[in-house]
Amino acid sequence: MSALDQFRREGYVILERALDDAARAEIVDALRPFEDAQRHGRNNFEGQLTKRVYSLAGKGEVFMRLAEHPRVLEIVDAVLMPGFLLSNLQSIRIFPGETEQPWHADDTFYPVPRPHATLAVSVIWALEDFDEENGATELVPRSHLWGDEHPDDAPRATVRAAMPAGSAIVFDGATWHRGGRNRSTRTRLGLSPQYCQPWLRPQESQLLIAPPDVARRYSDRGRSMLGYNIHPPFVGQVDGMHPLRLVDPDYRAHKTEAREIADKVLERPMPLKPTPAG
Repeated sequence: MSALDQFRREGYVILERALDDAARAEIVDALRPFEDAQRHGRNNFEGQLTKRVYSLAGKGEVFMRLAEHPRVLEIVDAVLMPGFLLSNLQSIRIFPGETEQPWHADDTFYPVPRPHATLAVSVIWALEDFDEENGATELVPRSHLWGDEHPDDAPRATVRAAMPAGSAIVFDGATWHRGGRNRSTRTRLGLSPQYCQPWLRPQESQLLIAPPDVARRYSDRGRSMLGYNIHPPFVGQVDGMHPLRLVDPDYRAHKTEAREIADKVLERPMPLKPTPAG
């Protein structure tokens, strides 16, 4: 079964050892000063023995490179519309003694009745080994297909995303999951990019986190995910024009496809047809 097939059927898939040791070490080193300045979480959801560093899209190109990893984007490209956005980019280090996080789905803040077509995709990269003892993420398989069910309502079969450092778990934003209890003497460090449909509001205000002077350093794909793009015909425009012009002097050559799509949409505007969930 392909990674995409498993994602669609189970609501998640693990990509083992997708990141080599050198790339992983570079990310951990770049993250260290931000972690050193960060306090533990403010509540049980963030984790009172957990450190999170938010808004990583504005803190270094090394983090954006990870958000553009091709093995992950192969899945995201298949399940989200062109021009999808980076919704969130944060690190999560769970310290020894941390308790289980409450069960949640990452897309529940969008008021869309379940089950629904995929609205968002979440990824957790293991920058340290994830195992049974140190808080590996727990998931409920196929829960992305649920209606109003909640994992606390009845016993459910769950899986732990035990995986070696350099691996990633990719899951539908509707999949119920939680950070696990850390019963070990080690931390569990992950980095989590989340992506959403181009017509949804991201969790983080990426255009404030990465304003034009920051976005100019990033790739074309990275800038698009931050919002320097349009969802045709004109969602995301600035002064009636493509926002890429704010960061790219050659933007006119890069916006041809979006303009052609926009022209076709405007010739005969039609409501969007939903796609089946999963």
